Amino acid sequence: MYKGQKGFTLVELLIVIIILAILTGVSIPIYRLINARARESATETEMTNIAKALEIHNVDLQSYPLAAVYPDTLEDNNYMENVPLLDKWDNAYLYTSDGSSYSLESYGINGINGGNDDILITNGVLTENGAYENR
Repeated sequence: MYKGQKGFTLVELLIVIIILAILTGVSIPIYRLINARARESATETEMTNIAKALEIHNVDLQSYPLAAVYPDTLEDNNYMENVPLLDKWDNAYLYTSDGSSYSLESYGINGINGGNDDILITNGVLTENGAYENR
């Protein structure tokens, strides 16, 4: 650089670009992990709220709603307003019941039954808790 001129050299600019690339390369995977954990935690919370409404229904009427009338029974009897039908990955919750027991399941991140990412609540108890430990 000539004396008296102000500015950055090419080497200085390249060093700044490399540092920014490294920071971006580290932060994007961390962001994705945090986002996935947040979705799973929110899904578990939603499912727990639905399970509480189902348990209150069971205490009041001595039975769980059948799958054919779920979620309308919870909403119509004011056990829960606006029962969510989709998890945080936009997959439908799977509710099954014979009246004396129930299961509420989300297939998790991949949306496929099986694997270590499913979330399952059976009769008010979280029996499968997804891919991440959220507690």
